[in-house]
Amino acid sequence: MAIKGQALNNPNTKERIVFQQTEKDTDGSVVEFDHYMPPSTTPVFPEHVQLNQEERFDIVSGTARYRLNGMEHEAHLGDSVVVPPGAFHVNCWNAGPDELHLRHSFRPALGADYFFETMFTLAQAGKANAKGEINLLHLAVIGSEIASQTYRAGIPIPLQRLGLSLLAALGRLLGYRAPHH
Repeated sequence: MAIKGQALNNPNTKERIVFQQTEKDTDGSVVEFDHYMPPSTTPVFPEHVQLNQEERFDIVSGTARYRLNGMEHEAHLGDSVVVPPGAFHVNCWNAGPDELHLRHSFRPALGADYFFETMFTLAQAGKANAKGEINLLHLAVIGSEIASQTYRAGIPIPLQRLGLSLLAALGRLLGYRAPHH
């Protein structure tokens, strides 16, 4: 379970996060963490949508690039990027020569701290590839444990819902587990 002040590093992507507010701290209303990215990175997550969550990026230092509803933008110190529920987007990545520091938040929380803590912990355990991606069956098991309705762009959502259920069931049969939260 993520706790306020907890810092996690992803050895593959060289990202670092420090939790500022967890789902438990806020009775589920928000998850907020400082997110640090090394210079000149590429997006870690593919284009996606959260149907039931707002995602926000407040730029503390550095230069961020992001894609929102198909349009690419740049954000700088003091800028805020608000991704409303239902908007297709690619999370911020570092387009500049210096470390990018942003405050990353989700409203409502819906397991976002659990998801990021799990992904970073699996990367630390050597269970992620160079891009920070984990096995699809393991990801389905983890995704089935959270309330966020997050889906990839380009694949019909009803098909993804069915696929998630089937892949999570197969993953559990093959021994993949999600840490308890």
